[in-house]
Amino acid sequence: MSGAPFDFPQIKTRIMHTKYQGAGKQTRCLSGQPHRLTSGVGYAKIIYGKKVKIMKFTKKQQMMLDVTNALSNGAEGQVFGAGALAQTLGVSARYLEQLLFVLRKAGFVAAKRGAEGGYYLTQKGRAASAADILFLCDGGGQQGDDFAARVAQKMRSAACALGFAAESGIYLDNAATTAVDEDIAAAMTEYMCSVYANASSLHSMGRRAQNAVDEARERVAACLNVKPWEIYFTGGGSESDNWAIKGVAEAMSDKGRHVVTTAVEHPAVLESCRALERRGFEVTYLPVDSQGIISLAELKKAVREDTVLISVMSANNESGALMPVAEAGAFAKERGITFHTDAVQAAGHSDLNVQISHADLLSLSGHKFYAPKGVGVLYKRNGVKCARFMDGGEQERGRRAGTLNTPGTVALGLALERACAEREKNDGHIAAMRDLFEKELFARTHGLTVLSKKSRLASHSCVVFEGIDGHVLAARADERGVYASVGSACSSGSAVISHVLLAMGLSREEARSAVRFSFGKNNTEKQAVRAAVIISEEVKKMRSEKDLFLPDKGGETFV
Repeated sequence: MSGAPFDFPQIKTRIMHTKYQGAGKQTRCLSGQPHRLTSGVGYAKIIYGKKVKIMKFTKKQQMMLDVTNALSNGAEGQVFGAGALAQTLGVSARYLEQLLFVLRKAGFVAAKRGAEGGYYLTQKGRAASAADILFLCDGGGQQGDDFAARVAQKMRSAACALGFAAESGIYLDNAATTAVDEDIAAAMTEYMCSVYANASSLHSMGRRAQNAVDEARERVAACLNVKPWEIYFTGGGSESDNWAIKGVAEAMSDKGRHVVTTAVEHPAVLESCRALERRGFEVTYLPVDSQGIISLAELKKAVREDTVLISVMSANNESGALMPVAEAGAFAKERGITFHTDAVQAAGHSDLNVQISHADLLSLSGHKFYAPKGVGVLYKRNGVKCARFMDGGEQERGRRAGTLNTPGTVALGLALERACAEREKNDGHIAAMRDLFEKELFARTHGLTVLSKKSRLASHSCVVFEGIDGHVLAARADERGVYASVGSACSSGSAVISHVLLAMGLSREEARSAVRFSFGKNNTEKQAVRAAVIISEEVKKMRSEKDLFLPDKGGETFV
């Protein structure tokens, strides 16, 4: 066996018959000579006679093998749900979808839609060798005799250079979620381990829990400049949006059945509006300009005599574009129309004073401003008609049933109070980090466009990389410890193109090329510069290598 290192092209063991985790297993090459393949963390050891060779894997290479192996464990045609598969493999669902996207494009994996949908290995996938799978990670070209040498060299250098530990990474996905401040997490612990009673219980421990909830309600009310009894705690921003949209529409249906919103809202608002359409309501979706902002003139033209609700987000979650909420709210107030704003992305960056925005309803989600996930707020001005959201107990003054999340509520109140108090200081720091990142990025590479640059949140940098697949760039950045989000994502086995970017006038190609970097108060100048260096390096590599993972030309769905 004197060919290329490891003689990798000759090892034709099918993935379904080879375990890449755990004990070694006999395999055979085309010549019929026995090999033994064992594995460890980040490497594979191939034993041929008395010769031992080591192949080091990058995270993507190892996970690509593991994903295919996991799918091969099922019967032919057996479908695996993405969530369960991600949990089994110990990776995020988003990262798994990126790997499956590559395998699908190669024809090794197919997707099944519907309630029992998921992924399964195709016949081609079941016939695949380890070389076939790793070839996908190699970046394209023709698979020749030097393939093993190129893979081995790439593995050796990459495995030593790349780190994946979260603590050593650069987190630039603060628009998706934020870290809970340590002292706020400690405050939560008291209500999980010591004062753990149900806040609805009448005994002394229950009253202590209720007092903590009341204090949190007062903190939130002070930040919004409203009365405490106008604050309702929910399970998150999506629930708050659903409650506001559907609740007002139902309560006001005798007056009219028309709703106005924007084309770039969060899916929680858009899907709620679509649910209303299925019930006979009419919805007008306002267009936006190239900066992602609505026209007030278009809003005024869209309103009718039977309009019962206007919903305009405060800031867009993808582009960071700031909407003219105060002006829209003032117009709605003048016309006597209920006005809702989804302020989930704006919290901690914009002034939440509803006396300025004229909001009748406002949605918040704790995990966007350094509180935990799973707790949110709906502000509802006293006197606004809004149907009860959830049937059950009498929690939240009989409007929203369900045992209160006391630890989360306590944390949310503290976190929002801090976010509002430190807003100007934090935003100055965050904007400086973002601007430094963009400056360094533009200095190192070309063909970039920053979206919504004229009016956006301090945290957001949504960049279109000309000729680059955003999914692949985000995956490569992930491998090098930079965590960001794509402007389009994979869902239900299809390439989902961002409705926000398309509404802003981007082409499908440009929308696929967008990556969102979002900064937070914990980011540093060193991280901003390092992230820009890594991203520019990966962009240059992708352009020079003419990466295998070209944008998909079909199968898109639009949301």
